[in-house]
Amino acid sequence: MKNGLPWHIVENAIKNERKWLIIALNFGIREDKEEDFIRSLPGLSKEEILRQISISVVSGKIKAVEFKTHEINQLWTGNIKDWELEAKEERHGGEWHRAMMNLVRKHFEENGFEVINEPYLHLGRADLGVYKTNTPHLYVEIGTTSLFKTWYNLNSMPDSIFLFVPDVYTAIEFQT
Repeated sequence: MKNGLPWHIVENAIKNERKWLIIALNFGIREDKEEDFIRSLPGLSKEEILRQISISVVSGKIKAVEFKTHEINQLWTGNIKDWELEAKEERHGGEWHRAMMNLVRKHFEENGFEVINEPYLHLGRADLGVYKTNTPHLYVEIGTTSLFKTWYNLNSMPDSIFLFVPDVYTAIEFQT
């Protein structure tokens, strides 16, 4: 028999991870349509999906790192002034989304990566695909994202990195 942590400690870690996921990532996009879709799948619910992602992170199957700062230039390289002219700092609307995509694109291009818009994933598309020889493929989601799409792609795309950018000062990396 393997010695492990007491169940209540493991369960608390899973609950804390779930809370962090809800706060860190905005799963609000088309929530009503997604809820209907999830309900149509036998044995699957929004809570179960959040729990499965949380268990994967707590167990180490998926590595998660949150990068948070109060200064935008600590996360992204390039001409931040150009970005500030393009968009407001609030996270809403197409203007912010396009400007943030441009900022993230320029950051990776300046660091020697090839970047393409809207690459296909196992389910849906990412906002950006970031590629470089001998590195895992990186997929970037800007702003809000779909809970089901996130769960499905994290579980079906091994050796990949998913970078979620929910706001100007935060980036969250999941490595499968």
